[in-house]
Amino acid sequence: MKRFLICLAIVLFAAPALAQGKVETAFRDLVFGKELGEFKHMKPLRKQGDLEFFTRYGDDKAFQGVPVENQAYGFFKNRFCLALFTAKGPSSYNALKDYFDATYGKPSQTKANIKQFTYTAGEVSIELGYDDARKIVEVSYAYRPIMRMMMPGK
Repeated sequence: MKRFLICLAIVLFAAPALAQGKVETAFRDLVFGKELGEFKHMKPLRKQGDLEFFTRYGDDKAFQGVPVENQAYGFFKNRFCLALFTAKGPSSYNALKDYFDATYGKPSQTKANIKQFTYTAGEVSIELGYDDARKIVEVSYAYRPIMRMMMPGK
């Protein structure tokens, strides 16, 4: 988990500053930057220092028609900053890639042969990754103003 957060932080700060498409201020109905107490039906999942992860009772088990698993919401010092979920299979990856491309424009890709894409949507960075071996899609929405506070020296 720690390596994932470090990699995510590196990619977040390497992303272009301007959005190419739609600007995001929320994931589903959860507005980035809001206090944990403003959200209902949150169930604690795990804590890592000042970063706490929650699931939410009654969450939709699909995103853009794709069945999703392992949905989690991250709060840094009780402020919403991170949404994560996984999906399975190449058809899920293709559907999500098509949706993100159409909605946010051309992503940045650090390595041409690795299916890891970063979309910029205002102050939100969206990561889409696909592991061909495990057939797992990983998606994260990260609110950069709060994620920057997690960096050493902040």
